[in-house]
Amino acid sequence: MADTATHQNDAAPFEDPLDIATRRYYFKPMAAFFNAFHLRAFKTADIQWKAPVLDVGCSDGEYGVMLAEALGPPGEMIGIDLSAEAIQQAGEKARALYKEMICANATALPFDDESFHTVVSNASMLSIDPGLDRALREVHRVLKPGGSFYASVCTDQYEQNYWITRLLKGLGCTGWARRYMDAMNRRMQQAHLYAPDRWVALFEAGGFEVKQHFGFLPLSHTPLWSFLAWTPLRLHGIVKLIPCAPLHRGLSALYKKWFGGIYRRTALKLPPEQCGYIFIEAVKP
Repeated sequence: MADTATHQNDAAPFEDPLDIATRRYYFKPMAAFFNAFHLRAFKTADIQWKAPVLDVGCSDGEYGVMLAEALGPPGEMIGIDLSAEAIQQAGEKARALYKEMICANATALPFDDESFHTVVSNASMLSIDPGLDRALREVHRVLKPGGSFYASVCTDQYEQNYWITRLLKGLGCTGWARRYMDAMNRRMQQAHLYAPDRWVALFEAGGFEVKQHFGFLPLSHTPLWSFLAWTPLRLHGIVKLIPCAPLHRGLSALYKKWFGGIYRRTALKLPPEQCGYIFIEAVKP
């Protein structure tokens, strides 16, 4: 794969993550809220888009498209995902962005050693079970020396702060709270929820040097996110089937206004132990 130039996130006035997330997810407020912070974490980390780039867990490519809108085009990018169905659902923008989207397992990446300058993983490493340790070693293998691995992962406090978890625990129903957490984790494919220090240790055991890790979604925001993710509210997704652009724009504007105050008041980098999600930047020595 040919090397290309580095793309920095401050090279041009790219879009604000809140604008991107609320426009894309006018039909899914839980995703609009989370991805505003998620995208902002990549931007805050001042990541270096140095091609070729590998996106581990690319799904239908929509998150990669949003990253490109927030950070600028990455140059040559390849995506892998375990779900062939998700890849088949990739839209026009995703297919234009990715050179290839391959159905493959992160525990056995179908690439030669030292093939990529950059690897990104958007909340996907925490879903790899079994084989998280193998996946980390595989990412290390395909990275060039000095290459960067950018990942977002869940902490062990995330599930403890779902609004229904808090409610059930407050009522003394700890068993029901545990069952609810387990059900939510299955739904969100969250197999690994670890303390920040353990995540850092896992990356280091995979051969990486962790340059920075910080929190981006504070625990105080988790109850709102989990309320938006509440199963009855998923019916809101039906608006995606309504061919009415003014309605879609109106919902996007509504969520931008609703989430905007929280978004602006939240620090860009937070202590990892105070957050449900953290961002990790690691390099291959």
